[in-house]
Amino acid sequence: MGNFSKFMVLIWVMVFCTTAYSQKGMGESDGLASQKAIPDFVTLKGTVQEIKRGPCTFTVGKSISGTHLLIKSDEAVFNVHLGPTTKIYNFVSDSKDSEVEVTVFRTKKLPNNHYIAKELVYNKDTLMLRDGYLKPFWANRKGKEL
Repeated sequence: MGNFSKFMVLIWVMVFCTTAYSQKGMGESDGLASQKAIPDFVTLKGTVQEIKRGPCTFTVGKSISGTHLLIKSDEAVFNVHLGPTTKIYNFVSDSKDSEVEVTVFRTKKLPNNHYIAKELVYNKDTLMLRDGYLKPFWANRKGKEL
């Protein structure tokens, strides 16, 4: 095997390993849709202060980039985790400075004021991110079925 071939194999291994482990964060080892317990839901209301896109250390997914909304309410600023940027961002790209209502839940490993969105309402539109078992709409057939 020549030097060029060895170099190409090394590059392929590096790209594969980086992609395979790129978005494994501090979240649960399995998604909530595959677990038995359903967490309690809370409704947050406020104004979208910022739309954040980028790596998320609290995910179980494989996406390189996640989309979050920073929502300012009367009590605090909440970081609401929506989902993978490739699946979510186009739905919320114009939500900055909008009044929103979000149905959310928490896991034990999330920091204070961080939540995961189940449903988002703004501009009289409802975006259902997760079903009754919290399976994301982008998860295809993984997890429980309704």
